[in-house]
Amino acid sequence: MSQWAEARHMHLSQGISKKEIARRLGLDVKTVRRALQSETGPSKIQRPGRRKSMLDAWRERIEGWLRSDRRLSSQRVGRLLEQEGAGLFNERTVRQYVSRLRRSLLTPEAFVHRTHEPGATMEVDFGESWVVVGDRRHKVKYLVATLPASNVYFAKAYRVERLECLLDGLSAAFRFFGGLPSRVVLDNTSLAVKEVLTGRDRTETEGFAGFRGAWPFAADYCAPRKGWEKGSVEGGVQFVRDNFFRPMPQVSSWEELNACLERGLLADMDRRRLEDGRSVREALEQERQQLRPLPPHRPEACRVLPRVADKFGHVRVDRAHYSVPIIHAWQPVVAKVFADQVVIAKGEEVVARHARSFEEGAKVLEVTHVLPLLEHKHRAVGEATALKLWHAPHSLEKVRSELRRHTRRPDREWVQILRLMEKYPQADLERCATQALERGSPRLQTIEMLLRSGGTAEPIALERLVLDRSDLAALDVAPAILENYDDLYGRSSDDKDIERTAALVG
Repeated sequence: MSQWAEARHMHLSQGISKKEIARRLGLDVKTVRRALQSETGPSKIQRPGRRKSMLDAWRERIEGWLRSDRRLSSQRVGRLLEQEGAGLFNERTVRQYVSRLRRSLLTPEAFVHRTHEPGATMEVDFGESWVVVGDRRHKVKYLVATLPASNVYFAKAYRVERLECLLDGLSAAFRFFGGLPSRVVLDNTSLAVKEVLTGRDRTETEGFAGFRGAWPFAADYCAPRKGWEKGSVEGGVQFVRDNFFRPMPQVSSWEELNACLERGLLADMDRRRLEDGRSVREALEQERQQLRPLPPHRPEACRVLPRVADKFGHVRVDRAHYSVPIIHAWQPVVAKVFADQVVIAKGEEVVARHARSFEEGAKVLEVTHVLPLLEHKHRAVGEATALKLWHAPHSLEKVRSELRRHTRRPDREWVQILRLMEKYPQADLERCATQALERGSPRLQTIEMLLRSGGTAEPIALERLVLDRSDLAALDVAPAILENYDDLYGRSSDDKDIERTAALVG
């Protein structure tokens, strides 16, 4: 109606031509002419109709394909048209044409509005974004969990999307929310689902099934390709991406990134409000009363892998190598893979604990694990990978260079000095090594003595041995009779005479 009035005003009051009016209003000149001829005004002024397309000749064929399979892509339609002899069409043209047909053929799906009961449901999903940690750009996988009844969000960032990350994220979300919901809604991720069966039935992975039974909670999986069944967390993934990863954050560590996420989400709980006027924090406090208490004994959020240490005492986990004490070389072990660390156990004993590495081919080695072997194979000290990756402190390197001047086997004694780290902290060893260098005695015995005394042993000064005691000068001490020592060993004077005679004859 406004265009009809504007067209009549421009022509009848301002004298603007019909063609100029059509150009300014983006209308067909015939539409402008009809508007000027109408005294009551049309109900709607139509814009110029869509131009005919060369694909119109294949419209029925394309509609048949779309009716038979709604998921048919426009790229596939273009290939089918080419096979039918229709020729090669521009990819953008086919995409727009198929999109228009799809909208005309498919009735938009209607959805049921749901009201979530407090304490009943938690929804979980992973999102993906980018972050700068230190001076490197990393792809980040972040888990988002939400309680739809109170619309509260929890998020935690990880380097990868693996089973241990899902388990760790669920554990952290339960602690953040302060209790357990009755069920957790997930998609059909391979981390939790081994096989999708009929209906809601799923064959779960062994690791996820054991974790779920230990908390415990019910798992409800969405139908395949029906992500809207967990629409609350889908919105939460977008909320976290928009509010925390745009623009790309820059942090010094992954711990700092997760601390920023938690602070931001806690502050957001007071800003966002539900339809009934309550803040998210108020709704969460009320929902916590309906959540089940957390179990006293909680399962470990890790992936358990059976492994065998190789001849170097290395255990391979996710394309990285981790060391164990060399005594366990060639032995079967169990690797517990957490989101941020790898723990290796032999039976019930934990034999190694390392920070997790995500670099392909990385070697995470503890220098003390190989020292017992290097003590016997000290000629390999110069090329030992564990020592090269360790980068020995300056004081210990100086001890090694000084040992070359004092002993024939400097590397062997140096390894023995390093083995003191098995009983004493490395910082204490460095301090005592520095003290030994200052005293001019960079030897194993000196450093070990300093460690035992806590670094407080004072060197003995010669002047302290000079006794200023004039009264002792008057004492008359008889000379020692050396033969008395022979009596202590049970040898008689006759034996001594025989020995002397034998020496003279000889």
